[in-house]
Amino acid sequence: MDIIFSVILAVFCIYCFFLVGAESPAATPTELGAAFWPRIILVMMIFLLAVNIVNNLKAQKENKSSIMGELNLGEFLKSKLLVGIILVAVMALLMSTIGFMPDCLLFLIAYGFLLGERRIPLLVIRSLAITVVLYVIFQGALDIMLARGVGPFREFALFFEMLLPF
Repeated sequence: MDIIFSVILAVFCIYCFFLVGAESPAATPTELGAAFWPRIILVMMIFLLAVNIVNNLKAQKENKSSIMGELNLGEFLKSKLLVGIILVAVMALLMSTIGFMPDCLLFLIAYGFLLGERRIPLLVIRSLAITVVLYVIFQGALDIMLARGVGPFREFALFFEMLLPF
């Protein structure tokens, strides 16, 4: 089943690679252009999916199992994987409303708890540190604008941007 999912995802990534190039404005000689970073990520995903397919084919050959494997929908509906997928979807839906900083912080706390971390103070400190590092990398070093949110969340984002030296 993992092989089939990886193939479908790889085909979708290849489609997105060409779509990003067609939909993005042309790059100037001094800039990378809007399609550069999405294409880098897509190429890395396609490469890693190919590695995953090869590894799964080798494991399947050793175990002499079918490509479909054992598909159990009941176990999937009770799994941490489904909860993780739902957390990512909720994060994506809330991003424009509450902004990157609170959204990322809440997501990291919830995902850490899902993965088994029960020391809440440590979880909050680590999540806060990771959120700040990600913000500094994307907003500062890569100059990628992150969602600020609306209302008080926007005010918080603007205040935090004022604190940073870039």
